Amino acid sequence: MKKMKVFAALLAAAAMVVGASLTAMAADGVSLASLSITTAVQDGRNIMFNPDVTDYSYNVQSDCYGVKIMAVAPLGATITINGEEATSGMPKIVKIDDTMPSYDIVLETAIPITVTKGDASKTYTINVIRDCDTWVYNLFKAGEYFDAANNVNIPYQLYIPSNYDPSKQYPIVFALHGSGQRTQSVDMVLKRYQMATVWAKDSEAGRNQCIVLAPQCKMDSSVTASDNWTTLMGYRNGTAADPYTPMKYLEGAYNLLLKTMGEYSVDPSRVYMTGLSSGGFGTYALAIEHPETFAAIAPDAGGADPAKVSALKGIPMWIFHAADDPQVKPDEYYYPTLAALNAAGVSYRTTLYAPGTVFGTSAHFSWVPMYATQSFRDWMFQQKK
Repeated sequence: MKKMKVFAALLAAAAMVVGASLTAMAADGVSLASLSITTAVQDGRNIMFNPDVTDYSYNVQSDCYGVKIMAVAPLGATITINGEEATSGMPKIVKIDDTMPSYDIVLETAIPITVTKGDASKTYTINVIRDCDTWVYNLFKAGEYFDAANNVNIPYQLYIPSNYDPSKQYPIVFALHGSGQRTQSVDMVLKRYQMATVWAKDSEAGRNQCIVLAPQCKMDSSVTASDNWTTLMGYRNGTAADPYTPMKYLEGAYNLLLKTMGEYSVDPSRVYMTGLSSGGFGTYALAIEHPETFAAIAPDAGGADPAKVSALKGIPMWIFHAADDPQVKPDEYYYPTLAALNAAGVSYRTTLYAPGTVFGTSAHFSWVPMYATQSFRDWMFQQKK
């Protein structure tokens, strides 16, 4: 009986504390009830919100170009997020600088959230701190390879582990960029997103040690707007019959891969390929052309030639796409590719991100959460021919 009275007293005291807190919030009328921030990575982190604390910091990875903020205001109050009107309880996307100079610094972006009711107002600030991966970029060596067989120059970035031992055999990751990097300097195959660098980060940490090769389909005076890893761009502008046919740059890059495998101690049973967007198309196309080479592939936001996917039988695949991808639309490429794979009896794994999951620059950027997924990266290195 005595214990019950003590418990009741504790409940009453707690109710008084909660009541006092709610009274304080009601009194000022401009204290947020809740505040949250997320990125496309969906890593489960969030700020520890306290209505009385107005300043917060939130760290994001180097290829984060947007955050989603949701704030709940008291009844009758209005909210602005980063100077734009927002709706209480509804997420608002705030863009983060994605210009090239910002890639080489730790970028801090202060995002104000202001609550107003009548003459009273209160401003909360989230300082988004974007990581800088310069230390990883410096581990890569830039080079250029002339492929005589296809008469093309292939710039590239190559990572060799800092503790490389030629007496050991290393897996190699072959990474194919998207269309946007054709017009940029070769370092952008590292800086724009983590397609190549994430593997080097793991390797330097002693997890899944490997060599990483990231070639570039470089647009210069000899390259037209239709040139790419495959005929994707030509198909879009009406100069090619399909988007899937390999172009000379893809074969040139493959010959660079073979050359690199001959120059370093590479385990031929653990050659992995991944690519995004046009690089996703290239990943499918090259694996179809040379299925004997690859122990596993991971295309993102791409598509495969439905008539040729039977060549992929026996190659472990993990396919990624966003359901609301506006550029490589799932109905046009993702679902037909899966249907063709199913019809041909080809096994695969797939992740289709739900609408709204991938944001920032575009829902097309499904490679941001893809490459941030440790379980996917570990899966890749478990595959062996």
